[in-house]
Amino acid sequence: AMVEGRWAAMEAQITNPGSAPIRFELAIGPASDIAIRRASVKPVLHRGDQVLRVDLGPGATRRLRWQMRMSKRRPAPESRVVVAPFPAARWNILFLFMPGGRPDADQVAMIGRVRRLAGKLLIVYATPDREAPADDALTVADALIWKALPGFDFSAYAVGLHAIARFSPGADAYVQNDSVLGPFADIDALVDRASWDLTGFIASPTVENHFSSFAFIMRNVTAERMAALAPVLPRDWCYDEFSPVVVCQESLFARVAARSMTVGSFLYMPVKPVPRPFATRLLLRIAPSRVDRYPMDVSGDPTLGTPLDLLDRGFPFLKRSLFGKFAELADRPALDARLAQLRW
Repeated sequence: AMVEGRWAAMEAQITNPGSAPIRFELAIGPASDIAIRRASVKPVLHRGDQVLRVDLGPGATRRLRWQMRMSKRRPAPESRVVVAPFPAARWNILFLFMPGGRPDADQVAMIGRVRRLAGKLLIVYATPDREAPADDALTVADALIWKALPGFDFSAYAVGLHAIARFSPGADAYVQNDSVLGPFADIDALVDRASWDLTGFIASPTVENHFSSFAFIMRNVTAERMAALAPVLPRDWCYDEFSPVVVCQESLFARVAARSMTVGSFLYMPVKPVPRPFATRLLLRIAPSRVDRYPMDVSGDPTLGTPLDLLDRGFPFLKRSLFGKFAELADRPALDARLAQLRW
């Protein structure tokens, strides 16, 4: 399957000396690349899918992060609690970016899907006007928080999770942004199955081992837990450009979390990026801040390369970028047919 350019799902039973067997329920990639991944502070073995091995980023990544921290940080976007959360066992947090002030059709469909999940619904929405009333489509939520447009999804995650820690301490949280269509699978079952304190849906070694931030599950959201996550979910600053968010927040999230909690992912994709030319690699070693000039390598990413295969295997999302900037990678008629089948 790998030789033919397809991704293979496999099951494996791996026994570790002195511990119970670990079952990799759904592992994506060649068998030789599947390995146990664990939190960074000490070995932590889990039953379930996979635990991330959090490795130290290469020197160029560390230098780039330092440069971005010095030059790219901005004040946190303004926010306002419209309807406050309240004590509940579980909150589902949905972030909607609405520069036009109203949700589009896909965002309305997301609201409906997440509204039907177990637990309470908190919508964090970004619009230009602080004082404008929330759109009628948002009023089905149990809690609403407005934020200004800057800051990307991590600024919304920080606002939403800090609000849960304040108003509903100890609750579990399912978090999703609007960069993906869905959810299409049984999210409630996945939340119940998640065996870590912080669980991603698909992880990769790009930059360093991390999970994609379009959705994740967090147990026991408290002020203490949020304080430990302050390096990636801050209350007083943000990044307002794509690359710094990826390099300094998304790809660092698992590492920071692993200092104080267990971290895992349902799927892991052992992506091996196409090597850059020597001159490019040399330039980026000398001046890593120029990485913005080079497109992100998405080779081997099954969420873009084989999205329908992932859906067939129970993956609950479809990336909206398949209908936008990565449309050339997609079979649009097949995607449209699947969305119709899923009643989207």
